Amino acid sequence: MMAPPTAAGTRQAKKPTDWHTVGRRLAVGWRAVSGDTLDGRPRTDRTWTHRSTPLTTRRDDGRAPHSWDYLSRLEVAGLRAFGGFIVGGTGYAAVVEPAETLQSLQVSGLAAACSAASWAGFRGMDGMVTWKHRKEWLWPLHVVLRDILHLPEGTRPSDYLSVPAGYQDMDGNVIRVDLPGNWSNREQAQEVARLVITKLALQDVKPSVKLTGGSHHIVFVQSPRAPRAVMFADKEIRARVEKAGGSAPFLGLSHRDVAVSIDLDDESPHLMFSAAPGAGKSVLARALASQVLHHGGITIIIDFKKTSHTWAFGLPNVMYIRSVQDAHDVLVALAREGDRRMAVSEENVYRGMREESPLPMGPRILLIVEEANTMRKRLSKWWSKNKPEGDKSKESPAVEALGESLFMGRSQRMHVFMVGQSLTAQTVGGPEMREAFTARILARYTQNAWRMLVPEVSPIPKASRHSGRVQVVLAGTAHETQVIFMTDAEAREWALSGTVTKAPAVYELGEGDTPISGHTTPSHLGEEGVSDTDVRHLRSVDENTEPEPETAAIGLADAARTVCAGISGAANPGVTTPQEKRDLMALRNARGRDPQFPDHIEVKGREKMYDRRDLEVWARNRISALDEDESGTGTE
Repeated sequence: MMAPPTAAGTRQAKKPTDWHTVGRRLAVGWRAVSGDTLDGRPRTDRTWTHRSTPLTTRRDDGRAPHSWDYLSRLEVAGLRAFGGFIVGGTGYAAVVEPAETLQSLQVSGLAAACSAASWAGFRGMDGMVTWKHRKEWLWPLHVVLRDILHLPEGTRPSDYLSVPAGYQDMDGNVIRVDLPGNWSNREQAQEVARLVITKLALQDVKPSVKLTGGSHHIVFVQSPRAPRAVMFADKEIRARVEKAGGSAPFLGLSHRDVAVSIDLDDESPHLMFSAAPGAGKSVLARALASQVLHHGGITIIIDFKKTSHTWAFGLPNVMYIRSVQDAHDVLVALAREGDRRMAVSEENVYRGMREESPLPMGPRILLIVEEANTMRKRLSKWWSKNKPEGDKSKESPAVEALGESLFMGRSQRMHVFMVGQSLTAQTVGGPEMREAFTARILARYTQNAWRMLVPEVSPIPKASRHSGRVQVVLAGTAHETQVIFMTDAEAREWALSGTVTKAPAVYELGEGDTPISGHTTPSHLGEEGVSDTDVRHLRSVDENTEPEPETAAIGLADAARTVCAGISGAANPGVTTPQEKRDLMALRNARGRDPQFPDHIEVKGREKMYDRRDLEVWARNRISALDEDESGTGTE
């Protein structure tokens, strides 16, 4: 039999110490307290005392390091020690004073939860406010730059791009692009700067590149932007307006306080303004019109909203149109006026050959069309209901006449300022008519509106929400401009302070006599010309139109019976029916209250006599509220 095992034999052999495992554990502990990565693999070029240069290194999987890996080792060690102290201290306190510790943890947890909720709410709200900016501007720029900069996968735009949401309206160094720390090629940096300017549609900026030291970046220095406001009351601004000529009115100030104006004779005879409501369309129209009036021109305003330009009520050099019938008539009359002025221009050519003084062309005419979209629709409806029997034309003659004015406006000193929210080709009258507007102004525009009106200008500048801030596009270049602001009183005063030319009535426009020479070929070209003695006077009206008989002057009583039926007022004796009495009182009230009431043409005894046609035009274009009597009785 075998002997039983002794006590010594039952002892197991002692395992030898695994110094390799101990070494690994000690290394992990050392890396933990020294601020190194726990796996010992360097992810950045940080040192004990210096943070790493960003955007230069990648993880083993090719992705960008965590922001924690960019801190210096001493910073990481301090944060780890602080975290360990918090955990250890809390554990020790829980053993010694568990009740107080639990209470403290509850208070601290509540405070932490409130802080986290506030932070999450802020981040969420900020994300909702800026998501469109990040989607339309920041991310497209990041897509272009990440390959050029060879950024690690997973790099976020916010890691190296600083582009505030409102950068278009900010001054100074508001845009910054951080470059990889191993970059030293200035030409590549300049290419990056060019791409940033292109993608963000920056205007008048200067990139400043820094490739020395440990922080490589590009800062974009914005030149002084257009001022926040350009007030006519400012002496310097008024001096600029006074200096501007009649053909190139002052519109506002751009970057570096550069004056912006458009020469109506040499650069663009017509202007188009496309903008959302409240962007300053009427403000710019008011400033433009008052300057044209100041230099002896006349302004025709077509305004179906009726009160867009109260400053112009009653001005002798303004024709204010509010009815569709008169809008139709005035557009057709403008085409006739253009024909008359073309005849004058032709005659002046022959006069120049004979070294004779030229015939006067006539005052400059500015046609302002408020809400062109509405005008086009109303003209079409009016024509479909009022065109002569048997006329099968679908297009309103007024639209065709507007096209003629657009094509002939430069040499005839006739200009159109068209205002609308969406000035499509159909609204203007066709793509060829829209091309007549070589100067285009946009404000608070969408990208679709920009691509439709000025596709040749790219990139698209970011639209500004600042009131009065527009983009003036001329010859393929956009100029950010703050338009001049005139109060109603200032615009009225300026319109009357220069040369005042009385505006004709609607029925008088385009009916001037024009001497036309019988020349067919200039004699100096070697061919026999027609004798200069054969001179005739042509009246620029349609050949098939019979001349209208002279309209007799009438008094207010006759007008109440025949012309202005429908306006109401208080009863007054002297006419036949109660309605005529009300109409007569309304006419007398309007004569004293409405600045646009026509002037009398003669006086018979004690009665003032008026042109019937003047009263008819006034009745169609009046503002009903101005007909109210003292008791407050209004019109229909």
